[in-house]
Amino acid sequence: MSLESFIGLGDNEGMSESAFEAFQEKMKAAAAQIAAIRKEEKKQKKKEDDLLKILLKFIKDSKKTRLVLLISRVLEQNIPANFILTIILLGNEDIQREVGKFLMLENGGLEEARNEKSLIFFQEDQTLPLKVKIELDNWLKGLLFQAEERPQKLLKTAIDEEGTKVALIKLVAFVIKDYLEQKGIEENIDKTDNFAKFILRGILSKTAENLENRQFLG
Repeated sequence: MSLESFIGLGDNEGMSESAFEAFQEKMKAAAAQIAAIRKEEKKQKKKEDDLLKILLKFIKDSKKTRLVLLISRVLEQNIPANFILTIILLGNEDIQREVGKFLMLENGGLEEARNEKSLIFFQEDQTLPLKVKIELDNWLKGLLFQAEERPQKLLKTAIDEEGTKVALIKLVAFVIKDYLEQKGIEENIDKTDNFAKFILRGILSKTAENLENRQFLG
């Protein structure tokens, strides 16, 4: 079969040399794009595997039984490892040291967020010390930041028919409560549960909106 026949040109129509060259250039561009996508997917897979190893090590070594159980549950639900790790960064210095380079991007990533002083979520709360407000706010910025790394997978795995998955809400609520207790601040579990639902709904909604906008522009 001739190339002309394969692409739908009749025997009498033929393809000019310039048209054929243009066709070849389009094929080259398409092949390059496919190669770039595959390379990025491979890179993401390696990063996910590395982060999963860190998570599994944390599960093995941690003495926080309740936290380990909650992490195991969200891992079973295939929540992206980078998002889980960013959740448990709050109040867990050992994982902060371990995760380091994996959750940083070239423009500064989480380190940049830590240096900002804007109090987007907590500026109206007069019951929290300023340092706690800043740390919580920067943690939430980190969650928003990491949600953009694997948005399709996060949205697919974090949401079910009832809304945000219960295990993910419980994990975030536990981490917040544990962090506040380390700072000498007592909060009841209902309040931290409600807050966890609120912030996760906001993060997932923003992630879905950004993904839709990128697809529209693309």
